[in-house]
Amino acid sequence: MHEEKVVMYESPEAASFQTVTGWVDPSGRFWGNDEHMARYCGSTHRHCEKNPEHPIRATSGRCETCHSESRATKFEAMPKRVWAGEPITDYDGDRYFFDEEDLCDYLVDYEIDLGDLKLVFCTPNYPGQIDPNDHFCDDLPEDGELHDEQILAAFELLNEMIRKSPPLSWSPGNEAVELSQSFLDMIKHEREEAA
Repeated sequence: MHEEKVVMYESPEAASFQTVTGWVDPSGRFWGNDEHMARYCGSTHRHCEKNPEHPIRATSGRCETCHSESRATKFEAMPKRVWAGEPITDYDGDRYFFDEEDLCDYLVDYEIDLGDLKLVFCTPNYPGQIDPNDHFCDDLPEDGELHDEQILAAFELLNEMIRKSPPLSWSPGNEAVELSQSFLDMIKHEREEAA
């Protein structure tokens, strides 16, 4: 039988005094060889890793210039189609438009430069159906299932109503909006009348 080695608290085998070197942040936290984390925790701002010519940014933030460039590239690469009145949204904002009049009023009232306009089609967000076994998982025995026919029927009726539900909300999609020439002409005419 294997006997466990006994090492006494006072024994030189229990511990030894060593000198260690490593990176330490301003709060005194030791990071060993991890220079990046020591500098990350000790700094407030830094240069962009991709392009040092960009303005400095908060250490814990992102480079807004890189983010804007990336978003513009993504928008330009999107497939485009002509708008026919479906829900659309501003690519970089949070304005949603559900008809021609809504978009027209916005463009005219706020004097939006059509060259700067970036719109995308929306995708609908539907309510999710409810699985009664998931809903009651904390109340059911482990690996148990609901067997009450009335409750199951009630959930099925509810899920049928959920399946028929219109969208609860809309989210930006991955398809860019192209405005028809007739719509652009209408905007031009509205702006001339407003002037």
